[in-house]
Amino acid sequence: MSLLGISSYGFVFEGDSEYGAHLVWPRPVITLAKFVKVTDEALIPATENSIGHCCFREDFFDPVSRIRRGRFYQSTGGTTTWQVLQPTNVTVPATQNINGLIGVSLSGYRAYRPSIASDDSQDMVVLGSTTAFTVWSVVGIESISTGEELVTLKARQSLGALPDVYWAKVPAEHRHKVQEAIEKLADDYRRAGPESVIDRAREAATAILSAYLQSQGVDKAKGRDLGDLVKILVEHAEQHEQRIVACAAEISQRLHTRGKHAAKEQFDNLRPIREQDAELAVQCVGVMLCDLRWADWK
Repeated sequence: MSLLGISSYGFVFEGDSEYGAHLVWPRPVITLAKFVKVTDEALIPATENSIGHCCFREDFFDPVSRIRRGRFYQSTGGTTTWQVLQPTNVTVPATQNINGLIGVSLSGYRAYRPSIASDDSQDMVVLGSTTAFTVWSVVGIESISTGEELVTLKARQSLGALPDVYWAKVPAEHRHKVQEAIEKLADDYRRAGPESVIDRAREAATAILSAYLQSQGVDKAKGRDLGDLVKILVEHAEQHEQRIVACAAEISQRLHTRGKHAAKEQFDNLRPIREQDAELAVQCVGVMLCDLRWADWK
């Protein structure tokens, strides 16, 4: 099983720590990584101080499809002196030189084999640190000749998930509540698990629909939940007017219900909430905003 050693200067070595590891050049992209479950409310990245933390070594990245492929490694704990081959292209701070090998202080990592969960707790990966991180889904795992696992990741689509809102068009008396709900949704979409994102999407849809109906003089919309608001909208509108808004809101409402414990117990055949469901819920909020002419896709 392959070992990685990372120096405090950012140099990366690969191979056997006692019999001559070699410098990896060009220097690979190494990112802190943490595996989380789709059911987790908050997605918290790893820290270098956490015991047995993982890192991701990127082998391929396509910025258009937002696909990354690479290998995961887990910390072996602490820093030790590795015997490595003297690099010919860079100067590496060393402590000794014995039999053509130099001693370099490195943090060790061993190859880590992730697995795609077979139950409802689908794995996702948080890459980066607490100051800046992104969320990725595991979409494929392949064994390669080195004995390591080559993992394919797909990014949660954050850019363009919500349209640009024309806040001047949002009814002034409800603008603050709508803006607050959308900001919370956008923040959760970058940081939270799918069920939490769907909850935020439902709250945003509720704020949007309530604001719209009250601005149309429908006073009974005040303080109502999303299911009631959808019914009020259908009753208030003509046969086909704002039908897409009503349907988009209902999707958010039904996805939210599906994630609740009571619904899971009542309906045994309900499939589990997935990352794609969260994306759909967010897109439905965007469609509502656009069809009300409060926003537009860019």
